[in-house]
Amino acid sequence: MLRLYVMRHAKSSWAVPGARDFDRELNDRGKSDLLLISREIAKENLIPELVLCSSSVRTRQTLDCISDALKPEPEVEFLESLYSGGMEDYLAAIRSRNDCKSIMTIGHNPMSGSLASALAGAGDIRAMEQIAYKYPTATVAVLDFDLENWSEIEKGKGNLTSCLFPSLLRK
Repeated sequence: MLRLYVMRHAKSSWAVPGARDFDRELNDRGKSDLLLISREIAKENLIPELVLCSSSVRTRQTLDCISDALKPEPEVEFLESLYSGGMEDYLAAIRSRNDCKSIMTIGHNPMSGSLASALAGAGDIRAMEQIAYKYPTATVAVLDFDLENWSEIEKGKGNLTSCLFPSLLRK
């Protein structure tokens, strides 16, 4: 059994004229949402062995904000391909790892939402419908695969067991 956590970075500041998109930082709401998400990650013991994180500033800050909840501390890799690439780049990064049973990606949209939606072939119908429509910032989808190796994952083969939406945790 393999488990994949697909996380979109938290809410970030708007682009500043003359500044690179890559350097955008989290805003106050994003940091606040990550407190809620962190609590839920710890409560539900949603701890990956490996984190594949985009190398952008806002994804690194997202990881920093949830790091206290990730105990024991996972291995972390920062990948440019998760910033500039498409869904196939996310899949390639995941498929290349067969040394662990659980992986978290921290990336961007539309790739994070597309990845979670494409991989979910079964599971929580309401959550599947919601992520197919919209994948809000700081969302974490939890997908289980009845497989032995990450190289075997394919679209529609995952079971969406849960989905953490900051808006639902704020209530």
